[in-house]
Amino acid sequence: MASQKLIFQGLLVLVSVICIVHSTKTIYDGSNIPKHGKIIEANYTPRGEEYQIGNLTVYETPNGSGKRVLIHIYDILGMSTNIRQVADSIADIHGFRVVIPRIFREEYWNSENFPIADQEEVDAWVEQYASWNGVAKPDVQNIINHFRTTENITEFGIFGMCYGGLISTMAATEINEVKAAGWVHPTYVTTEMANDVKVPMCLLPTLNDPDYIPFYEILKSKFGDAVYHRRFSDMMHAFSGAGGDFSNPLIQQRVEEAVDLGIVLQQNTEQLELHYNVDTFNLNKIVNFIYESMKSTW
Repeated sequence: MASQKLIFQGLLVLVSVICIVHSTKTIYDGSNIPKHGKIIEANYTPRGEEYQIGNLTVYETPNGSGKRVLIHIYDILGMSTNIRQVADSIADIHGFRVVIPRIFREEYWNSENFPIADQEEVDAWVEQYASWNGVAKPDVQNIINHFRTTENITEFGIFGMCYGGLISTMAATEINEVKAAGWVHPTYVTTEMANDVKVPMCLLPTLNDPDYIPFYEILKSKFGDAVYHRRFSDMMHAFSGAGGDFSNPLIQQRVEEAVDLGIVLQQNTEQLELHYNVDTFNLNKIVNFIYESMKSTW
């Protein structure tokens, strides 16, 4: 019996290695890198600037002259170079003004405390420094009010990563000015929350995230094909945020594809089903999804 178990384990390891090698050869294809050239860098210097909106510090991407604002909510590691690089790239390619609020102020979860040993400790930290009602909602609303009153901007979208996924979901539920929302590898988002969401969302979980098909089905019953869902089965939770290894060629390619101008989310069932079955990470789907949703209200 013991020898049979060892043989089975050996075969399992062999099959896993073969699958990984095959997937890497299939997924990492240099010919798929967007034609606009290399965007994501391992050693990046953010090009935007920080300024104050009331008592809140925000980072805004360079060349901020657009009339559509995307509010980008980071993960619990705070204002990282990775987060700002993704925001800068979206702004460069699509012309959005991307604003990242320092919701945690000077606090952040120490990256040395990973993997998380005590989830209750993290939950208490989030409640203290970044709860929705006490901190995040007023911050998001103040950003919107600022752009409405100073620049007459009325079109706002929001997307987030990890903790930011919760904030995006709540904003899509409670803030009327938000026209569309999205998230990548969210945390704290439950199926029940979908019942109260008031705008279409783009849902992008990864391999080890919960099943968000029930969440998607609830939204789809309300908004039809304006809702989008894709599980990225070749990426792990947090890969596109502060903890992502942007020196990894595969992750670089995924993020470069995310801001590729050539990828546009089509608002019809056939295209949605096509995208649903393609194992390609495209944060750009969120960007274009929000853009199309905003455009329909102009």
